[in-house]
Amino acid sequence: MRRGLRFQTKLMLTLVAAIATVTIALLYVTETKISQTYTRQFSRNFSDLVHKLEQSREERSQEFLELSRRLAAHPYVISSLKNTTTSDEGRAFWRFYLEALNELDKDPAKAAISDDKPQTSAADLIPRFGSIGLVDPGGEIRTLHPPIGNGDREGDKRRVSSPRFRKSPSGVNRAKKRIDELLASQVQETLFLPFETPDGTGFVQEMVSTPVKDPATGELLGLFLRATSAETETQRFLERYQEEFQSDTPLLTGIFLDGQVYSRAIEPEKAAIMSQHLAERIARHPDLSGGEDLAFEEELQGVPYRFYVKQIGHDEGTATAFQVSAFSLAPLQADLAELRLRGSGVGIAALFAGILIAWLFSRRLAVPIAELTRATRAVRDGRLETRIDVRSRDEIGDLAESFNEMTEGLQQRDAYRSILGKVSDETVAQAMISGHLDLELGGELKNVSVLFCDIRGFTSQTEHMHPTEVIGLLNEHMTAMTAIVRKHYGVVDKFVGDEIMAVFGALKSYGNDADHAVACALGMIAERERLNRTAAHPMLIGIGLATGEAVAGCMGSVDRLNYTVVGARVNLASRLCSEAGAMELVIDDQTLSGLGPDRVESEAIEDLRLKGFSANVVAYRVRERAAAAVT
Repeated sequence: MRRGLRFQTKLMLTLVAAIATVTIALLYVTETKISQTYTRQFSRNFSDLVHKLEQSREERSQEFLELSRRLAAHPYVISSLKNTTTSDEGRAFWRFYLEALNELDKDPAKAAISDDKPQTSAADLIPRFGSIGLVDPGGEIRTLHPPIGNGDREGDKRRVSSPRFRKSPSGVNRAKKRIDELLASQVQETLFLPFETPDGTGFVQEMVSTPVKDPATGELLGLFLRATSAETETQRFLERYQEEFQSDTPLLTGIFLDGQVYSRAIEPEKAAIMSQHLAERIARHPDLSGGEDLAFEEELQGVPYRFYVKQIGHDEGTATAFQVSAFSLAPLQADLAELRLRGSGVGIAALFAGILIAWLFSRRLAVPIAELTRATRAVRDGRLETRIDVRSRDEIGDLAESFNEMTEGLQQRDAYRSILGKVSDETVAQAMISGHLDLELGGELKNVSVLFCDIRGFTSQTEHMHPTEVIGLLNEHMTAMTAIVRKHYGVVDKFVGDEIMAVFGALKSYGNDADHAVACALGMIAERERLNRTAAHPMLIGIGLATGEAVAGCMGSVDRLNYTVVGARVNLASRLCSEAGAMELVIDDQTLSGLGPDRVESEAIEDLRLKGFSANVVAYRVRERAAAAVT
């Protein structure tokens, strides 16, 4: 059999593989859980902030719409569109504007602008005013400046293609088209428009367009435009969240509009890359216009970021605006790398500890198994005295103890077999052990050849010999004769004093049992002659042989059996043995018939009277086998 890996090696590999698998699985599950928790927490907080932002923008939008309607109805705006305004109307407008802002802020204590000198600094007022503009029916835009710093300035006229708008044909054409639509609709609307800054980064304004009509005629005079930065509220909410989040890596926030990310906090190169990724993602998710959120991961300049996109405004005539926020996954990956490193260290330590435990455990199992293997081979080689030391009281100890009990049983069985082979014929013993011989009392009728061999004059010859010398003499003779019987497929039935009884064809018939029996008898005579040439006490034997039906089986008592044959032909063989002379073989007629007249050279003995037989018996004295019969 081809040798494979040792049991100890297999056990160690199995335990090490199990420990490694558990360690890797634990690291993977932990890393995945931390990553999911990290991103889920940020997503939930960001969604809450955007929701609050939307609510704030909605409330501010309603207030600004109302404020824009009130401002659009002021006489200064109407006069400006009719080109009939005065400086007093201008001052009154800006005072009214500031009072309206204070009313919205619910802070009446804030100072108002006086006729001679503003009571509030320009740095405080300009962001609150935002950008104010008028659009005449021809599409010209006029910016209205508050009387701060340089005093009352005449509004400057610029068309929609002014450099303040993005310098792209598509942006200019879209803005012109939208201004025309607003003039034609005569409905107050809110829209988002991109603008450029001197540094080229740009920004987005949320603009409210309010139609201005002549109070007397109801004729459309133009549009009143009020614009504020759309980024202001968003940035404030996200910056406050960033402070709460305490991240070392700043959040990237801005507004995505018309294929461009607008943010003062993002570098132009990074904003361009973000714009490209956002355009591709939003194009694949048209459902964002329905209010759905979008989250994905992309790399910016080699750093992984997680993006969150939410629509913040949409107007049929303008591009959709999206609030964009991205946070770096680099800290998360650094934490996971550290976790992976520490987990790997713990895993390696656990692996070495596992290897040591596996080695000790496998040795505890492998050593007894190796001893059992060696002991099994020894038993296979016939060393039944082999024993195994019982080292523990577990299953391995039970196995060792069972092995010892097994070898004791085999040793005892081998002893029984050896004894059985000595007290009975080896063939009979093998048949009994293998179960081929029915050990129940009784027998069956078989055609057998029975041989009796007796020593002539044995009693007188050994009369003055010591018993031990007699036993030694008999043992030598019986050993030689038994070997001849086994050589010719016979079974030694029993030893009766100096007599041997052998049976041919009882346990197994070879088809020519009579021939085997005659050959055996002649061989016994030849062997005895050979032994006599060197023996201190030569002996002469006579052999009788008969063939016919007899009962073969186990006979005796229920607790002491003997396999033998009984019947008239057995008695006949015994009587013929008595009639045989020294070194002679006498057979009956059935034996001769079984052999054939040309198989042996024989001499008939007519009218032989034997004890126990009422009729005369025909027998034959065999001198030797014919030359043709010698094999």
